[in-house]
Amino acid sequence: MRQQLYEQEKYYEDENEIDLLDLIFMVIRRWKVIVLMIIPTVVLGFFFAMTRPSVYQADTTLIVSSGMQSVGLESSDIALNQKLVVTYSEIAKSRDILTRVISKYDLVESPAALGNRISVRPVKDTELIKLTYSCNDPKLAEAVTNELANEFIKKIGQVMKVRNVSVVEKAIEPILPLPKKRGIILLASIILGGILGVGVAFLIEFLHKKVRKSLDIEKILGVQMLGMIPEIEIVNKGEESHES
Repeated sequence: MRQQLYEQEKYYEDENEIDLLDLIFMVIRRWKVIVLMIIPTVVLGFFFAMTRPSVYQADTTLIVSSGMQSVGLESSDIALNQKLVVTYSEIAKSRDILTRVISKYDLVESPAALGNRISVRPVKDTELIKLTYSCNDPKLAEAVTNELANEFIKKIGQVMKVRNVSVVEKAIEPILPLPKKRGIILLASIILGGILGVGVAFLIEFLHKKVRKSLDIEKILGVQMLGMIPEIEIVNKGEESHES
């Protein structure tokens, strides 16, 4: 009984290995389908990479202090200032500030869209805030970034009733655009095309099923295979003597 169970498990392990080989052979059989899916995906990725507009990013640096006038700061004061940095980072992207900036520069985007172009992040282990804004116009990027900083400082004075935020470094007009990462886009399009191609190949194989191995027959008949008859080539005696 144990021997029979062992042989049965061994048999199905072999069938699973064959299934793995079948997947590889399926990819080889359907290579044309995979290539036909990769080509248009790569073409679209190349077109997208080549037509991406240039984006310029300007940034300004702000400092947040707790209002302590002493020269030496304790660890508790530094921790308080860092908490203020996190709180102020959220205030900097408030709808009130974004609406006023949009109104001043006649921007065609909504406050939500403008907020997506703004990045407010604290500098690690410091009391500094880095505020960045990116758009297609370098001059507009500089102006909007500085205006965001000014509106942010005003908002802090209204909400917190303190003046503990100041500009360390104003934004300047960016000279070079951000990297367009065309190589990454092309690589991603190749990978995406390959995934789509393999998926379509699997779909074709699923819709056009054929009996390729003994396990398929077992699934259809619902019985276990006892053995396989090898293919034997029979040669007639007359043909054999004639060839000799």
